[in-house]
Amino acid sequence: MNNAGPYRVRVSAAVLRPGDELLVVRESHMALAVVNLPGGAPQIGETLERAVVREVLEETGYEVVPTEIAFVAEKRSDRYSSSALEVCFYARIASRAQREPVSGDGVQVVEWLPLGHADLRRHLPHTALFAQSKRGRYIDQASRAETAGYEGAGARGRKP
Repeated sequence: MNNAGPYRVRVSAAVLRPGDELLVVRESHMALAVVNLPGGAPQIGETLERAVVREVLEETGYEVVPTEIAFVAEKRSDRYSSSALEVCFYARIASRAQREPVSGDGVQVVEWLPLGHADLRRHLPHTALFAQSKRGRYIDQASRAETAGYEGAGARGRKP
């Protein structure tokens, strides 16, 4: 019998621009200030790609086009007895004009941070892999050492 709590799906976007800067949102979560990739939960009947387009527009005001999967990660929270499967897409900005974000969602600031920025290392340590993966084909599962030497598509240690 599985005693795990609810299992959620989350989508996010890794939007990079020249100079290795990453689009992020600063938001308040449980009264703590955090840095996140823009994203959220798909709505019923919504594809993952459509969900990431909607979420990025709502949170940042940017229209994006998802290109390929950057990573898939399972995140467990013992504090809330839940698990989440995050599917992160690489995405490019579809239009140069940024609109006003259309949703509060706790987002306080939208900004571009260099991949080596201290806040990324603290809040989103897996973003260091974006600089190492030109094609974005790996799975971010630091706890699964057995995938480190696998050379198939989706392996973490894949050479760009």
